[in-house]
Amino acid sequence: RFSGLEWFLKSVNQHSSGPSSNSKKDDDDNHVNSFNDEKHPIHSVWDLAMIAYSAYGCLLPWAAYVCYYDASHRTSCAWAMTMLMFHKMMSKGAWNWEDAGQKSKIMTVIVFYLPTYGGYAVYNTFFK
Repeated sequence: RFSGLEWFLKSVNQHSSGPSSNSKKDDDDNHVNSFNDEKHPIHSVWDLAMIAYSAYGCLLPWAAYVCYYDASHRTSCAWAMTMLMFHKMMSKGAWNWEDAGQKSKIMTVIVFYLPTYGGYAVYNTFFK
């Protein structure tokens, strides 16, 4: 019996190992090898861990609401968002300049988010 991560990786491999007898076959004659490094089972674990990061869409409005009504939370929230932006900049594919969409995202972080969140956090922590 498997437990934890080992079980999860084995079950992902079983379910994504190729077409089964129940699945529909492609109509075209060209068969493309579907193996890709991005399909490695460890990426499934990473995607599972990124669920918390995906909660950012829910946490940002909540944090804005809390910070609006209680000013003592603003600086700590700004530091947390600054660290989140630094983490985003250090991710594996963040500096892939061949992808225009990725370049746009990282430039938005550099030009807008870091000065906004980071500037507010630094100002209120060290100069106020």
